[in-house]
Amino acid sequence: MSATDAIDRLSDWQTALRAEIKAPGTVTLYADGVTRYLRWCAERDQLPMSRAALNLWIAGLLDAGAAPGTARIRQLAVRRFAAWLTAGGEIPADPFPGVKAPRVEPPLVEPLTDDELRALVKTCTVPEGSTAAVETLHHRRDEAIIRLMFETAIRSGEVVDLQLDDLDLLGRLITIRRGKGGRGRIVPIGQATTEALLAYLGEREEHPLAGTADLWLGSRGKRFGREGLARSPRRRAKRAGVHGFRPHRLRHTAAHRWLAAGGSESGLMAIAGWTRTDMLVRYTRARASERAAAEARRLDLGAL
Repeated sequence: MSATDAIDRLSDWQTALRAEIKAPGTVTLYADGVTRYLRWCAERDQLPMSRAALNLWIAGLLDAGAAPGTARIRQLAVRRFAAWLTAGGEIPADPFPGVKAPRVEPPLVEPLTDDELRALVKTCTVPEGSTAAVETLHHRRDEAIIRLMFETAIRSGEVVDLQLDDLDLLGRLITIRRGKGGRGRIVPIGQATTEALLAYLGEREEHPLAGTADLWLGSRGKRFGREGLARSPRRRAKRAGVHGFRPHRLRHTAAHRWLAAGGSESGLMAIAGWTRTDMLVRYTRARASERAAAEARRLDLGAL
């Protein structure tokens, strides 16, 4: 199969991924990786369904400075595409069995401290005497999002996809209808997060899109999407003096705080939406020794 022929099959493959209930972000990521590979093959007159071509492309990405994680996900996308072509009988056999993915060392992500979290939340305080409805909406929205993320370990994409009907503020529950892998779950929230959401909803009622189903709304009559979630908390982190901030650090922070407070690993896996223990270790290893030391002092097993 030539690169041109393979490119012609991309649209049907994306449809198949959606039919498997893959998350929209996953479909986009896979399609982008395969498109890049096929274009590279076309430019160099390489046959895409060959191990040599795939290995040469991945090696080139790494040599050019691409992160191993980026190379890994793009290679995975190509392999998934090839497996789909094989299952459909469009190529005689999977060309990539046993191809090893680039080794990735997950970065050590430090959770935010309680002082850093307080500083973040403080930037969301509505200034006294403020009459700008849009500004107040932004403050209320961002506080609700920040509190929700550092309390529940909810993923950024899950935050953005929340609908009004997903909130049960009387029961203090949030329904995530479609998490990673298409799995849904229900997560509890505390008093502070509930109050922040109620304050935001009060401001939301005056928004031009108040009648829509989306929970989060932006400025100028627009929805608040992934780009907004990437930008707004970063601006607040800069204002709060929190360095190296990404919204995803709030998920690491929530995981650490859960275990540090004595929460169970199984409970954390349930609210975070993890099905494998290696994910729990990955998200909480930065402060694992600190938590172990605190637990050892509490247990005091040397006292006989």
